[in-house]
Amino acid sequence: MSLRNYSRLKDIVYYYLGYKNINRDDNIDKLIDESLEELEDIARFKALFVEYDYVLDFLNKEPYLEFLKGATKYYIVAYTLGIDVDKKIKMLGVTDTVRMLVMDSCASAYLENEANEFDKSLGDDLSYRFAIGYQGTSLSDLAQAKKLLRLDKIGIELLDSNLMIPQKSMIGIIANNGNKKLSCGKCVLLDKCGFIREKKRCYD
Repeated sequence: MSLRNYSRLKDIVYYYLGYKNINRDDNIDKLIDESLEELEDIARFKALFVEYDYVLDFLNKEPYLEFLKGATKYYIVAYTLGIDVDKKIKMLGVTDTVRMLVMDSCASAYLENEANEFDKSLGDDLSYRFAIGYQGTSLSDLAQAKKLLRLDKIGIELLDSNLMIPQKSMIGIIANNGNKKLSCGKCVLLDKCGFIREKKRCYD
């Protein structure tokens, strides 16, 4: 991971921790630094993708159709930080709850950052990432995505509950040449965004 995004990454971690407009705590700040440094050592980021130029059956519904409108092709992408991050968070849950909460938030932010960097390798005119199973879609759609992706190749297992192991994993859709560019104005979370209230944004 490149530390050029380190400051912005900490903003996201604080947001996940619920600080938002609350004055930051020096002790928590130190824990965030330590957690991000540890993630540099234990995280094993991996990703894989499949590419399509037609709408798959399980995506032939809203809000997927709206997201894919105008796209010439799209990618279904899986990302993970690896099982060691899960093990660390679980261990901290027994020994240090505060540090566990910080590590969990740091890992979520770290995964997002690494995924963003990977997405750049897919091309230029790309959309933001649409997370399958969220944003008004069903978690059962993850099972459909599993059939298309060899998740075992990067160490991801999808449980019967449609939860992924490692937990710090995600599957998303990236559209090419579509109308869903990465911007605050088009974000589905705009009305709830703490970054906007602080006159910041969550991306570069």
